[in-house]
Amino acid sequence: MQLQAERFEEIAPGVAISVDNPGSGDGAQLFCRGDVQITNASRLFKPEEVALCDEQGIEFIEIRRAVDGITLITSPANIEIDCVSFNDLYALVSSEAQGFERWADANALTAEWGGTQFPEGLKLDVFGPGEESGTFDSFAEIVIEAVADGDTGLDISGRDFVETIRADYTSSPNDNTIIEGISSSSHSIGWVGFAFAVEAAEAGDAKLLQVAVEDEGTCVTPTEETISAAVFPVARFLYTYVNAAAAEEDEAIEAFVDYMLSDEGLAAVSEVGYVDLNGADSVRAKTVWAARLTGQGQWSED
Repeated sequence: MQLQAERFEEIAPGVAISVDNPGSGDGAQLFCRGDVQITNASRLFKPEEVALCDEQGIEFIEIRRAVDGITLITSPANIEIDCVSFNDLYALVSSEAQGFERWADANALTAEWGGTQFPEGLKLDVFGPGEESGTFDSFAEIVIEAVADGDTGLDISGRDFVETIRADYTSSPNDNTIIEGISSSSHSIGWVGFAFAVEAAEAGDAKLLQVAVEDEGTCVTPTEETISAAVFPVARFLYTYVNAAAAEEDEAIEAFVDYMLSDEGLAAVSEVGYVDLNGADSVRAKTVWAARLTGQGQWSED
């Protein structure tokens, strides 16, 4: 949204837009308390966030705006690891991996299902967004919960799988801080949004990891094409929430959202590394805004 705000200010003299990036959860709290009129989220609002908006009398318009791939990254120095499966990630970063300090510490878990055996001697440093981030929620839901639910080829009968991420990783709400950690540790692993990951890889600060759902599955590289086509398995939609009453009362808010959904505004989304919506979703987003459709139920994440 930062680039869109800057370009909108160029064509709307006298309008100043302040953009912050507090994370999906904190942003929802600010929005539903009425402290901000627009917020971005890398997931749909949770039921408790919708309830808070209801309690505060805030009606919202929920607009899908782009697609992002949650991208697994490691240090460029890590030549041993190129692809990880969902089951590998479970063994490395779920709460069952609490205390694991080396990649090979996960081998006892992966051996239970005949999975990957990681090389000995590689120090494991895990970096990722904190619980306030939509990326945290999305990663846990898409990857860890998929393993726990038996969606990755494992026989889950007779064994309890967790659905949570280990608490002893290094977390930060700032993607640049995560990337600094990744770069500084030769055998790190972490996850950020696609745009930040690509920028870091191009700068030589990170290496993109391929991802497979099952242990013997196809390893997929995160690219605009694989994310847009839903071939890359760790993808999620991005949303903008607009206070409906504020949009009605403030012409600047209305004009800014109009700009966001214009061809020029949407071009800015792809410029910063996110992936454009498909044609149907793009039309639907404009329809939701034009009709000022409020509340949830406009979108399915399936």
